[in-house]
Amino acid sequence: MVKSGLLAGALLYSVAAIANTTSLTSQVTALWQSGDYQAARQLLADKVSKKTKDAELLALLGQTEALLSNNEQAEQWLEKAVKFDDNHADYQHWYATVSCKLASSASMFSALGYAKRCKKAYETALELAPENPRSYIALGSFLAQAPAIAGGDKDEALQLAEKLKQLDETQGWLLQLKVADIADDAAFDQFLAGAELLKARPEPYFQRAMQLASQENYIAAITLLQQAIQQTAVDDEAKASRNESHYQLARCAVLGKTAVTEGIAAMQYYLQENPASERYDWAQLRLAQLYLLANSTEKAKAITEPLLASTSDDKLKAELKKLL
Repeated sequence: MVKSGLLAGALLYSVAAIANTTSLTSQVTALWQSGDYQAARQLLADKVSKKTKDAELLALLGQTEALLSNNEQAEQWLEKAVKFDDNHADYQHWYATVSCKLASSASMFSALGYAKRCKKAYETALELAPENPRSYIALGSFLAQAPAIAGGDKDEALQLAEKLKQLDETQGWLLQLKVADIADDAAFDQFLAGAELLKARPEPYFQRAMQLASQENYIAAITLLQQAIQQTAVDDEAKASRNESHYQLARCAVLGKTAVTEGIAAMQYYLQENPASERYDWAQLRLAQLYLLANSTEKAKAITEPLLASTSDDKLKAELKKLL
């Protein structure tokens, strides 16, 4: 009877613990969705320590740190999460993503290590969730963009794009767009002719515009960015592409000293829609540069003087001083 009572008590405790974790997960997820990442971290702070072995708690804190752009801390927590539970696709995906972010800013030697971990975790996430388009998109994007020495493979990325089309044709074409070798306008037109689903989306116009901007063909780039902006944002990816198109249109207007009026309108829109952007101050700099090109000196000063006084970014300060 005593053993039965102990067993029943243990079971009740386990059920209660699972219920508490599930409730906590729901709370954290709700805070993520509302963008209140600091509150999510505070909610988890006293529940997670270096001794924690609960993979879910570790993963929740790791992803929260990632959303706060604290990538090193995020990687440490998520590495522990996949150590204690390597059969969870979300944990693998989050771990891979933060490893990729660290690779992009690390030294060459460290970057290769992060990139290998990123690729391996994305591959594991795909194995665990072969029905989830996200898994194909993440791994395919890595393969398309990473150099061969870090595990990149465009042929493999194209194969994933074809498989993804069977699950989500639009996402499959978007992945293929990342891999496509679009060398000139003829190649771009040929790609769009085959990718009928992308013609009404902003992504292809944005990608081609960025290629032209890298060649300092700013007028042609701006024309394509205007096309991107005109497309309907039917999902989050399209919205993000349209959003970035506004920023890049203004940047091209500054660099090319052309389409100044359009550039001002684009950057005003970007600033209004993205008050929490990490590059909000740089966006303000671009707007000030455009005002100067439009001979609106007072409007430029209204931005540059308070921004110079408030920013701690030395590079931004140097650029602002050039305008004074």
